[in-house]
Amino acid sequence: MNIGYVIKTLRKQRKMTQEQIALEAEIATSNVSRIEKGLRQPSQKVLQKISKALDITPSVLYAASELPITSIPSFLENHKSAALQEHIHPIDLNADTSALLKLFHELSPSNKSLLLEQLKTLHRWQISTDVDVDNHTSIHRFN
Repeated sequence: MNIGYVIKTLRKQRKMTQEQIALEAEIATSNVSRIEKGLRQPSQKVLQKISKALDITPSVLYAASELPITSIPSFLENHKSAALQEHIHPIDLNADTSALLKLFHELSPSNKSLLLEQLKTLHRWQISTDVDVDNHTSIHRFN
């Protein structure tokens, strides 16, 4: 896990200093330095504070930390672009959809792919099955 490298990369992309992160996160600058160097792993509480200071979710930091080091900067840049687009064009989501998206973003890339395949299969099955809600009967249209 490269959480320190992710934090350092994101901090530099945001053109912030360790002191700025520490001030906003209400932690010591030396802690930020040790975390970035990989000498210390942040607790959940500290990671949440750092995430807030960097304007990103802890789940994105975790997801980035699981990637190969060479992929981390572009992943964070792409996530930044996606986050900006969401702020420009907010989508009104119900609670279930919001929870689903949050959980999906926390999955590893291979599990995301697996889940998408399962959803596609479920969707194909639903389309091929007409459910008569009033009579509680199903009409299967498998060919």
